[in-house]
Amino acid sequence: MTDTKVVYEILDRHIRLNYNSRAEFGREVGMVRQNVNEFMCILKKCRPGNSFNKISRILEKAGYKIEIKKIIWLFW
Repeated sequence: MTDTKVVYEILDRHIRLNYNSRAEFGREVGMVRQNVNEFMCILKKCRPGNSFNKISRILEKAGYKIEIKKIIWLFW
């Protein structure tokens, strides 16, 4: 199962590789540094404040998209 910790790791790596700071990333996606830090903390700790729409919007602005795929279970 994928949780927000996985999303945090992907986004944190993206920020570290492509931006000089979280503030620069925040300007790119329309957030102030403090809100970026709060958002990343929510992702990292899997807090209940991580609304799907907010996560999707920020990831889309960062060049990512969320895909939902049906898992097919095979029983032998």
